[in-house]
Amino acid sequence: MEITSENVLRLLRDRVPDALGFIIDQHEPAVSALVARILAGVGTSEDIEECVSDVFVAAWQGVADYDPTRGTVRTWLLMLAKYRALDMRRRFVRARQPEPEAPRPASDPVVEQLLSREQQHALVESIERLEPGVRAVVIRRYLAGMTIADIARDLGLARSTVDNRLSRGRHQLRDYWDTKEEGRDSLGNTRH
Repeated sequence: MEITSENVLRLLRDRVPDALGFIIDQHEPAVSALVARILAGVGTSEDIEECVSDVFVAAWQGVADYDPTRGTVRTWLLMLAKYRALDMRRRFVRARQPEPEAPRPASDPVVEQLLSREQQHALVESIERLEPGVRAVVIRRYLAGMTIADIARDLGLARSTVDNRLSRGRHQLRDYWDTKEEGRDSLGNTRH
């Protein structure tokens, strides 16, 4: 039986191994790109490969959880990849935090790299706060590196809608960061 985009999920649910191969062939580049961006600076190429493999194993094992009304197979896989990579990133960052007994001077390059990683983690957290439609577009554009035309095609949106969502996402992220820098939470309360 020929595997197509239309029958691949049914075959995946029926545990046809070639269906998994089809999914991997179709979506591995996008999944790898997203994982590599999230793990940048903290993971090795082996870590990236392991995470990508975990994503496809999770898809194989969790195909029953896929809901076509919530997005395409590509979107589902990218969300699986995002959460797997973020979990791995958090583990790496926690494991690499400096010992409290041996503080390093602020000008130390290692401390500066750690601060950069914390900023990356804060950026990922701020993206997770975006409304789902905006978040999906922002992730595809800025984390997966997709073109606006590809995003529009992937999500079935007009290019102007993608542009508007990107603009709204940038505005919401800017507001979040301005609030964060001023020492207030998202409700405007001063943090202590």
